Amino acid sequence: MRKGFVLSIVIAGLFGLSACGDDAPASSTGHATAGVTPGSHEDWCGEHEVPESMCTRCNASLVAAFQATGDWCNEHGLPESQCRLCNPGLRIERPAKAQ
Repeated sequence: MRKGFVLSIVIAGLFGLSACGDDAPASSTGHATAGVTPGSHEDWCGEHEVPESMCTRCNASLVAAFQATGDWCNEHGLPESQCRLCNPGLRIERPAKAQ
């Protein structure tokens, strides 16, 4: 059972990495381009509706940091602070464009 679970996590991670490219233009994929300022309007993952700089589904290397701070939903495999399944009223708002 554990072997199958680990395999499914690896496959999901590979799919997520192939679906979310760091260097893809925001206009064609809904993802931030490389080099945007974290927390800015441009720092947005349109696919997952969270800041790109905090999107664990696009950047699996972020997972350990969320887990280390206790901000992790094991059931759904994403930060608890982003889990709309556990927190149906959760609203993550994109920052306004700079003037």
